[in-house]
Amino acid sequence: MDMFSLLKRKYKPLNRIEVSSLALHHNYNYLAQSSGLAIAPALKSNAYGHGLGLVAKALDPVGAPFFCVDSIYEGYELLKEKIKTPILIMGYVDPDNLKGKKLPFLYAVSTKEMLEAVYRYQPHAGIHIFVDTGMHREGVPMDALPAIISQIQSMKGVHIEGLMSHFAAADVYGDLTKEQVKNFQIAQVLFHTSGIQPKWIHMANSLGVLHYKKYRGKIGNLARPGIATYGIDPLNKNTVLQPALTFSSTLVQIKDLAKGESSGYDFTFTAKKDMRIGVVAAGYNDGVDRRLSNVGFMKIGETFCKILGRVSMNLTMIDISEIKDSKVGNKVYVYTNVTLAKNSFNASAIMVDTTAYTLLVQLSPLTKRIVV
Repeated sequence: MDMFSLLKRKYKPLNRIEVSSLALHHNYNYLAQSSGLAIAPALKSNAYGHGLGLVAKALDPVGAPFFCVDSIYEGYELLKEKIKTPILIMGYVDPDNLKGKKLPFLYAVSTKEMLEAVYRYQPHAGIHIFVDTGMHREGVPMDALPAIISQIQSMKGVHIEGLMSHFAAADVYGDLTKEQVKNFQIAQVLFHTSGIQPKWIHMANSLGVLHYKKYRGKIGNLARPGIATYGIDPLNKNTVLQPALTFSSTLVQIKDLAKGESSGYDFTFTAKKDMRIGVVAAGYNDGVDRRLSNVGFMKIGETFCKILGRVSMNLTMIDISEIKDSKVGNKVYVYTNVTLAKNSFNASAIMVDTTAYTLLVQLSPLTKRIVV
């Protein structure tokens, strides 16, 4: 065995992300059973920070119709992992990347040019027509649907497998959301009356699934939940979902801070009394949001420890005054998988006026991840 392999085998990382396979399976089954929809989990953006390959391997056995990723690069990463579940590329694909060999991907198509490119270079591929029902992001505009349908009808052997759209605010059943649903129903009728019968009709994201009672029978037979797959309700109301990810670090130094002394960059924290602080081996490079400086929490054992001073690139200071037996090497929970904890992703996001999505995708891809 060479020296590098030996070091790699014995190396004990200071930071670690654990992803619960049981939680992933629980969430998948809950979302499917509570809605009655087929579930195609969104694995884009490194599986929302959880680890693309790890999550795909964990969910491969559940029999999802397909996995949703953003880019052809992510698709190739799943191929390297020998994933058997079909893969839908939802983002834009440069036509040059479609040339050459036959690729085993499905493609979301938002323009007539993309439709032509997929048909020309990957004629076998399943295509999902993405309709812009009112979010005005990607998708075929409603007034361009007749032209797209005519284009499809002129393509011999084209395989239109899906018709899809995306909610802008599925939890708010107001006029704009109702307009999106109405437009998607119009799109379905246009396709069906033109003789195009996609197997999969899908619009619902995580909030669309969690609020599916409002939309039953209107938005198809499949959903593409992202963050809910990983056990997080963006509105922090669902208690059935099980967060899958725990991010832990290590206490690497302990210091006594006297009243009046300051800690961290720009001296933004000054002790109001004598106290003990701990230095944690995780900073904003690792995914500790810098905005959590002086407001966020980490956890040692059962004690929540406030973040003190600026979060640094690779280090963060916390208040460990209440922990009498703290020592270097203690495990520190940076983000926990307990829904209502002070250092959960939702709670931390609320503190700094952002979203759990943002905190998750900031987690460094270099941090060791394991499925437990």
